[in-house]
Amino acid sequence: MGIILESITFPAVGRPRGAAADFRYDAGATAPAPARVRPLDEIVREVVAPGDQIHFPWLSTRAYASLFEVLRQVRSGRLRGLTVISASLRAEVALLVASGGVDRLVTAFAATTYPAVRPNTILAQAIRDGALVVEEWSILALIQRVLAGALGWPFVPATTMDGTDLPVVPGSRPVRNIVNPFDESDCSVMPALRPDVALIHCPVADWHGNGVVFPPFAEDLHTVYAARKGVILTADHIVSPADLRRWAGHVRVPAACVRGVAHVPFGAHPSASPVPIRVEGAAGYGEDYRFLAELGCLRTFEEAEEFSRRWIDVPTRAHYLGELGRERIEHLIAMDLDESWRIDELDAEQTRAETGSVTLGERLAVSGARAMANLARASGTRTVVAGAGVSHLAAALGRVTLLDDEHVVDLVFESGVLGYIPRPHDATLSNTRNLPTARHLSSALEVLGMLLPATPDTTIAVLSAGVLDSDGNANSNRTPSGQFLVGGGGSTDIASRVPTVAVVAADSRKFVGMADFTSYHGANVAVIATDVGHLSKCDGEYVLSAWFKDAAAGADEALARVRAATGWDVRLAPDVEQLAAPCTAELEYLRAIDPEGNLIG
Repeated sequence: MGIILESITFPAVGRPRGAAADFRYDAGATAPAPARVRPLDEIVREVVAPGDQIHFPWLSTRAYASLFEVLRQVRSGRLRGLTVISASLRAEVALLVASGGVDRLVTAFAATTYPAVRPNTILAQAIRDGALVVEEWSILALIQRVLAGALGWPFVPATTMDGTDLPVVPGSRPVRNIVNPFDESDCSVMPALRPDVALIHCPVADWHGNGVVFPPFAEDLHTVYAARKGVILTADHIVSPADLRRWAGHVRVPAACVRGVAHVPFGAHPSASPVPIRVEGAAGYGEDYRFLAELGCLRTFEEAEEFSRRWIDVPTRAHYLGELGRERIEHLIAMDLDESWRIDELDAEQTRAETGSVTLGERLAVSGARAMANLARASGTRTVVAGAGVSHLAAALGRVTLLDDEHVVDLVFESGVLGYIPRPHDATLSNTRNLPTARHLSSALEVLGMLLPATPDTTIAVLSAGVLDSDGNANSNRTPSGQFLVGGGGSTDIASRVPTVAVVAADSRKFVGMADFTSYHGANVAVIATDVGHLSKCDGEYVLSAWFKDAAAGADEALARVRAATGWDVRLAPDVEQLAAPCTAELEYLRAIDPEGNLIG
């Protein structure tokens, strides 16, 4: 006998006492829409004050509309002396700096990232002029500090930065050594971090401020609980609390922590806002690479001012969307479809790779892929962490190479994307088109803080480096003159945990005897993959273990080229191997993933 319960009357136990005896449960009951839903400019004006620390977290969807509104109020003269916190900042860093209202950045990575990773000239100029202070941490360190703030802990271990020159906090000593009271060992610790305000964007939220965020979570949402004043929440789509119950398992922002909710269509633009499940009335969208390329082209404060007048100083959201245009918006929405890469495939010219014309980027990707495959075979690797740039392509090609031996590895990106397969026509790591291919979507805390230390014997990494020294120590934080470069990102945390292949061109500007700054420690750098060949660590020193036959007439000539590029007294390995030239299949794969040559040249 079936029982249908639309509502339940709870009988009184014993003598009825007031209204409790007639309590009725009604799942559809909602309170009227509160005044918490308001215009974004009004919320920012109420919540953000001069001198505040604003957290702009790296998530699957980022609150660009809120960030731009903060900048708008900076440009109006209301806000000054701000600190912006984010584990990863892209070309928007130019607008933050040029606004004149941001005095400090707290980050692990700050650079122009599209179409390729490079230092941001406006950021560099501000640092040189003394107009800006940059605190440099690793990604995991920043996440752990905010997590500690959310949990009410005073400090948290800082172990992945041990042996490096991180963190860098001008005028402060941010890491202290204490004695572990349980085993009396030394332990480095860092303080908890509690920003004043967190900026969060959601594909969908209810009018109370409960917000849905889909994985990968990257920097994660600990800041929701750590922020002293609370969260400024924007949403593409606002529903009733009753409707939101359908996606309760995806709610990551509780209304209790939210100061105000604003309905802002395309509020994550120019970043992506993936919607992997059906949400009535809400569409996901991909990254606007055209917009990011425009941002990335800004070289001077004057260019940033012109860009800001066009995109920041708009009177309404409707004007902003109108400037984008219907066709562009429709294309971005289509990018969130599972097979949207096929749209680009239809427009692409099919060209066969010519093995005689191999770019430096292609050769580095092939070199890194082969080094990765060799290391994976020898160690029984199951997981490969892919770095940014050419190292990402090297890891992707290495995965395909291993499939020929029926050796399956999961590619992992530090944002929490595990077991993904890179799709054609987009070589960027943030590519939302890769998300449907992943077998596991989590967060950077899980990848960097849990997966890597749990699987050191079956996980390897493929990373890039700005400069590398003879001990394998990498520097991605400083130029030769000591100026800020781009930051180490998660490489500090990755290389401290697992064997690593470093992909670096054989160029005297890339190699030094001793690094002036250590972004990641070289103890685990097992192989350096160059365009000439492989340098493998043997008894604490790097030896030439393999060379490309089309890069030198013989092993001795390859050795001479490596010595000239590195300045190191490199020796030949006893069993030095000759590597075949990059083949057609390898080049065609790389050019399918990166057809515009943004990474491979």
